[in-house]
Amino acid sequence: MPANFIEVLEGLISSLANLLPSILSSIVILVVGYLVGRLTGRAVVGAARLLKLDKGFEASEVGRRLSAAGYPLSRILSILVRMSIYAITVLAALSLLQIPVVQELSAMIAGYIPRLVGSIIVFLIGVVIVEWLASLVGSLAKERALPERVADLMVVGLRYFMYLAVVFMTFEIADIAPRVVSSVAQAVFLTLALGVGLALALLVGVGLRDEAPILLFNEPRDLRVGMMVEVGDYKGKVKRITALLVEMEDEDGTVIVVPKKTFLKRGYRILREGRKEG
Repeated sequence: MPANFIEVLEGLISSLANLLPSILSSIVILVVGYLVGRLTGRAVVGAARLLKLDKGFEASEVGRRLSAAGYPLSRILSILVRMSIYAITVLAALSLLQIPVVQELSAMIAGYIPRLVGSIIVFLIGVVIVEWLASLVGSLAKERALPERVADLMVVGLRYFMYLAVVFMTFEIADIAPRVVSSVAQAVFLTLALGVGLALALLVGVGLRDEAPILLFNEPRDLRVGMMVEVGDYKGKVKRITALLVEMEDEDGTVIVVPKKTFLKRGYRILREGRKEG
């Protein structure tokens, strides 16, 4: 028994001696990886703040909620970068131990981490870009004197379209069911295109042809509450304006409701300017 015990002890000591260089190297890698992660995280925060990414991120609903919880975009990017560096460092340290199962698992995880982190970063940066582009398009549309309602519809449609593109791009980069994501993306964008086309066709060509300019361009645009106007056989003071109707009050105090399309068909004359809304 003593002889066997000595042999086992010698084998254990020999194994530890063989692993000692690998263990020391792993410790060094862990320390270096930790320091690199910390420095890189601080650099990412500085770069994000320099580019004012936090401000753009807060323009979105997701960004506002995360920022209110103490996670602005700069901090999120810093955490993602640091965690990815730490994970790769740990995997590299484990691979030095030359355990076959651990090495194989480490290689698989290390290969997927860049995809996962990259997809999250693409999503977050995509949110900033979407809000910036939507704001830019909205400003340009108003500067071009487009009707406010048309400009708002354009911005909302563009925003949702770009958000869908960002989401599908995120799944594609993360390699999450790429065939399914591709099929779903094609179906969604085709459905959106058909839906918008059908809605415009119905709006302009079927039953709502007269209301289309009113709904899309907010015609007649120069009507204001308080104006004294004359349209056809009606004359009175504008009391209220809705999406499709204008409520007027004549000299006798009688309330008259006139469809907006009557103003467009028959024309109208402003007898006295009134106050502007807002």
